[in-house]
Amino acid sequence: MEKFTIFKIPFHKYESIEQLGTKRKFWFIDDTDDKLKLFKIGREGTGENWVEVVVSHICELLDIPHAKYEFAIWDGQLGTISKSFVPENGRLIHGNELLAKIDKNYPINEYKVRDYSLRTVSIIMKHASASLPLGYSNEMCSSCFDVFISYIMLDCLISNGDRHHENWGFIVYESKVYLAPTYDHASGLGCRESDEIKTKRLQTKDQNYQVKSFVKRARTPFFNKDKMVTTLEAFELCANYDKTIALYWLNKLEVLDLENVRNIFVKIPSDLISLTSIEFAMKVLEENKMRLLEVKEALLND
Repeated sequence: MEKFTIFKIPFHKYESIEQLGTKRKFWFIDDTDDKLKLFKIGREGTGENWVEVVVSHICELLDIPHAKYEFAIWDGQLGTISKSFVPENGRLIHGNELLAKIDKNYPINEYKVRDYSLRTVSIIMKHASASLPLGYSNEMCSSCFDVFISYIMLDCLISNGDRHHENWGFIVYESKVYLAPTYDHASGLGCRESDEIKTKRLQTKDQNYQVKSFVKRARTPFFNKDKMVTTLEAFELCANYDKTIALYWLNKLEVLDLENVRNIFVKIPSDLISLTSIEFAMKVLEENKMRLLEVKEALLND
């Protein structure tokens, strides 16, 4: 099977530093298509580069609007490139900016915020005069929150606990507002665990240390009644807000063939990911898919 391409970025393309986040990254104009792209270097010793690429392909399989990530290298440093999903003359408004508009005391520069709740986000999404993501259409989704529910399902599927208030937002373009696609999934699929820990979790007979236990620990930045909720609890809250749309996305998940996901991993150059990381990530997906489909069963029997 043909491997993913690793795009080479000329050294002189280092033009402007991206301030958000903790990783080294910069914007540049790609001469091959004249598009503005972001180059981001994953943390050393993690799988943050490959998880971004894999998750973008999982989004394609589930029809979830997303930022597209590809492997790239600059100055000998491996990372990913992603084409800007904000059009020229457009602007991305992050969630924390929106939350601060409805609560003047909202701590916009903090990440652990007790006032950060899915209920508040759902109200913003449902009442905003905004359209679905640019270039995206879905007959079942009539509101931005209908699409956002798929982002929360994705977070649970990949055990991504990083949906903080700067990891979603709206795009303002030509006097119109659109939901931004999902982006920044670099904490998913256990990519920050060492291979030694992954091997132990895959092989242990201790149920409290198996992957099944690992995925249950994934927590989101969302609070509910002064408690941070897990990725599964976050999706369950969304399902309470809109059962029909939750079932729609769960039906898409149910027909997702995990062997097609394994084929994505096979396309990653072997020096960029270990076999242990592949097996661990696949087990994370298997366990989380099972848990989410249990939610579907409960919704149908409710």
